[in-house]
Amino acid sequence: MKFAKWALALGCLLWVTVAEAEDSHHFEFLYIDANEGSASGGHTAIKFDQQVFHFQHVEPGLLRLYRNDAAAFEFAYGFQENRNIYGHRIEVSEDFFQALRDTFSRRLLIQNQQLSLLQALHDDQALVSGLQNLGSAPPLPIKGLGYFLTQYRATEALPIEAGNSSHALQQLHEAIVNEYGEDFLVAKRQQAWQTLQALKPDVAVDPTISEPTDTHFIATNSSFAERYRNQLLNLAALDVLQARLSPRSESLLQIPEAACRLNTTQRAKLQDFRQRLFADLIRLMQSQRSDWGYPMLVGMARLHALDHAIASGYLSVLDRSRAENDDPQATVIDEDNLPAALQYSQELFAATSKQLDSPIALDELAYSELELSATALMQLHKPRHDQQSLKLLPLTTTPSRPATAELVGLPLPTSELADVQNIVTQQIETYQNQLQSLYGYNLLSRNCVTEIFRLINQTISDMSTTAEESRSQASQRLLGGYVDEDGLNMIPFVAYDQIGSAYRLSTSFQRQPYRERQRQLRYRQMPQWQVDLQESNTLSSRIYKWNGDDAAFLFFTQDQLWPRPLQGGLNLAIAGSQGLYGLFSWPWDDGDNLRKGLKGIIVSLPELLFFNIRKGSFPGLLPEASIYRPEAF
Repeated sequence: MKFAKWALALGCLLWVTVAEAEDSHHFEFLYIDANEGSASGGHTAIKFDQQVFHFQHVEPGLLRLYRNDAAAFEFAYGFQENRNIYGHRIEVSEDFFQALRDTFSRRLLIQNQQLSLLQALHDDQALVSGLQNLGSAPPLPIKGLGYFLTQYRATEALPIEAGNSSHALQQLHEAIVNEYGEDFLVAKRQQAWQTLQALKPDVAVDPTISEPTDTHFIATNSSFAERYRNQLLNLAALDVLQARLSPRSESLLQIPEAACRLNTTQRAKLQDFRQRLFADLIRLMQSQRSDWGYPMLVGMARLHALDHAIASGYLSVLDRSRAENDDPQATVIDEDNLPAALQYSQELFAATSKQLDSPIALDELAYSELELSATALMQLHKPRHDQQSLKLLPLTTTPSRPATAELVGLPLPTSELADVQNIVTQQIETYQNQLQSLYGYNLLSRNCVTEIFRLINQTISDMSTTAEESRSQASQRLLGGYVDEDGLNMIPFVAYDQIGSAYRLSTSFQRQPYRERQRQLRYRQMPQWQVDLQESNTLSSRIYKWNGDDAAFLFFTQDQLWPRPLQGGLNLAIAGSQGLYGLFSWPWDDGDNLRKGLKGIIVSLPELLFFNIRKGSFPGLLPEASIYRPEAF
């Protein structure tokens, strides 16, 4: 799934430009069958137009709702995880369709707000601890500042010395002084410093937090850590502007290929966008938002990049990848997959570059998409030594390359900070328990299936026409039948069958997994018996290559029923051998082979009883741009 976070993020860019809302009003219940890995017992989701909602088990033991692009969802589960996707399409009224989609969207936003509040409490706890131990406190990451600096230390006086100056920032500085006066920037920085020094944790005033519910939003204020970070951002933006700093050369990317040379029309388009950005940055200096420093930093870096592109004739953009080379979410592409990856990135870059030829004015969203696709393309052009694999860093949804900032002490008594830390620690414990009670995962009573039915039935209850109409009667009227979230309906394939027999369906369908699609293509090239024999095992297969995400196995048991126990027995022996080897390799592989061996045993045992779970996976698979067109899903 690591590759999906890089490649599918790019594919969604193309999707934005082609996706259109459907006129019909239906939703689809999706059942994804079992395979080794996450959701090994199967998974379920609900699809509205081109959006898929599904629940997943996340740490610390919560069931979280996610929303994904439909094409990205199918690629991740149907192609990379090689699972069958079964679907029921249920025709409904426009009112019910809107109400049901709104119910899922509302739950998503409510839960995201609650989890953000929990993270804010953890941030407050870390900041208060750091303020009590300034000498040993870890630095604070400041997003956007990394385009100009690697480290920053805010002081009452201007801390940044003038270095390699930027002509764009020189122009911006002069324009702001002409617009607001000679002393404006000095006064604004003094105000930002005083605001930082006056910060005080809210818990010192009101230590209570509203108990969360899954149906209502709560009114929240900016956390102490967020307000502290925002003031550091504002100070940093003013210091960068006063020093007229040029962005760091490694934070800018340029595509110096002849095919990417800007023509006169494209340069004029960028010049127009540059002028509008320049005016926006001048107005931003009077903004009342508390975090105006972040868009100011990004805007100044973009201003410099635009000037460079217009002057050189080649596109220059901010690097939108994460800066950490050891990022655990980085994707490694081997030599065999590199040509396909390059072609894929070139297609997406060409799609987003069309914005430069369009008669429509370039807006911030279109320019951001251009940055993302150019960053992906440039990552694939990075120099490599010999035949080493290429490491692709994850892309960020906004330009947010961070720099580290030393903590600035506040005039708060040590005893008060200690009291605040105790209060926040208690708040975290209480709020985590409340969220656990509200969203705690339970295999039998609260899982990816039960919560979908619970939200469907909640919507049905809200749309009852009379007080006398029961939920079951309302469901009969709206959906043609009623399915409860209790009992065996918590099992994914049972839930799928129940919907098929209860709800009013317009159609049902199956989307074949990647391996089966490839087998069907090979049938056109070779006799079927030869393909079946060749693809029956991992040693001779031309479609599947063993990868580190899968436990070791020999036979694919999903293709034939009767040989399954015999093949499963051999798979079980191989899994046991890997587990045995893992006992000895533990000191140098941290138990990786032992874990995979145990996993292999678990998914091999059902094969002895004619059941199949494991199907093999393709985590390094590249998506094709065509799957992001509306007719593809």
